[in-house]
Amino acid sequence: MKKLASALVLSMGLLASCGGEKPDVVNLSYVDAHWTVNKYSLEQPEALESVDETLQACTGELTTELKGDLTVYDTVIANRHQMTDTGDEYAYKSVTYIKGDEHYALCRDMLSERFQAEVIESFPPFVDTQNGKRIQRNPFIEPADETTQAEFLDADGLLEPNNAVEPFADTIVTFIPAFHGEVELTIGDRQLAFPVLMFDPMMAHIDEVKVAIGYHPDEKKPYVLLMLADLYFTMSPLDEIIDPVKGEQSYEELTVKRLPLRSELLPDKSYPLYEFNYTRDGKAVTEIATITYRASELLTISEQKALKDNPEEQYMPTVSGPLIYLHQQPFNHESTLTYPTILRAVGNEMDDLIQAIDSAEPTKRTGNQGDYRYLTIVDGLKGQEFEVTYKQRSKKLDIYVTDRSTEETYKLTSEGAETFLSYFPDLKKK
Repeated sequence: MKKLASALVLSMGLLASCGGEKPDVVNLSYVDAHWTVNKYSLEQPEALESVDETLQACTGELTTELKGDLTVYDTVIANRHQMTDTGDEYAYKSVTYIKGDEHYALCRDMLSERFQAEVIESFPPFVDTQNGKRIQRNPFIEPADETTQAEFLDADGLLEPNNAVEPFADTIVTFIPAFHGEVELTIGDRQLAFPVLMFDPMMAHIDEVKVAIGYHPDEKKPYVLLMLADLYFTMSPLDEIIDPVKGEQSYEELTVKRLPLRSELLPDKSYPLYEFNYTRDGKAVTEIATITYRASELLTISEQKALKDNPEEQYMPTVSGPLIYLHQQPFNHESTLTYPTILRAVGNEMDDLIQAIDSAEPTKRTGNQGDYRYLTIVDGLKGQEFEVTYKQRSKKLDIYVTDRSTEETYKLTSEGAETFLSYFPDLKKK
């Protein structure tokens, strides 16, 4: 699909060639009404009124290095909830504010699970710089003391009546979280399909993460047990992928011994942590389980651009190009609009429709309200809202659009109105 910008440039070029000037009718911006924005620094999120600071973050020159000792401040998360039953409009963006040798905005959105980072002159006024938390580059692991062991073994997840997993108390270790990365676990030569731990800057307020090995005697399977901030307890089987040749792994009469390890985990270095002893096919097996920390790299400008140009490669693929809707009620965050209360512009190419709207002429007059009073454009994180009125003449329909933010009204040309109706064929039936 051609870019929306190309249609706008064409429109401006045609006007310039005629020697005239007119305001841009299509002028996309960050629409506060489309988003909910919350700052997370305390136990309860705090709502913010404006989305601009959040959505503008990391749209300039990116950096791939955060210099100095790092202190993490507030995280702000913006969500554009789905407006229609297709959910194509859904989007989110998170921004974490960090101080090192410079001020940084660390962003993550639907492009990738990896972070993007930008150097900024200063933090926005809503960032609480009195309550930052230092975070280290690499995680630190040590055996759990007796108090920590008792807290872990008293976790609700272990005490549930239907839980048959039995923890090996001596395997409990604690991790001090790292800035950003993940910990892999390998048993013998078999690496787990998923990381045991994933660290994120938002975990800066968490002092430690507790991890242990458990055993389900009926299933004959080991489990990874994890306790986060003494509040969240999870357990998952170690072998989650079944070998199509060997079938499902079994660990009969499993015992697990924790090996001495109290250390900072340097990236890409493997550390022995557990010794597994069990019986398989009547034979005694001993395997060493190792952990490896993988530090995550920041997204580069070229990688960001490649993801934007290839939606199929994105973490949460987005619709390429603008989405344009006519609808009877305004959008809201509590419910979605469905056909026939909302009409979506037909086709895959929106350039002609954008051109038809952008070529409209300023006017002081308006038409009459119809069934479909609202027109909304969504493109990327930006959008624009109009109110639409109509005036039926003997042989044609005049269409007026009023920008809801500026309250300026424009009348579509005769050709523009015909183009508009061609994109909304249901409107002709009204």
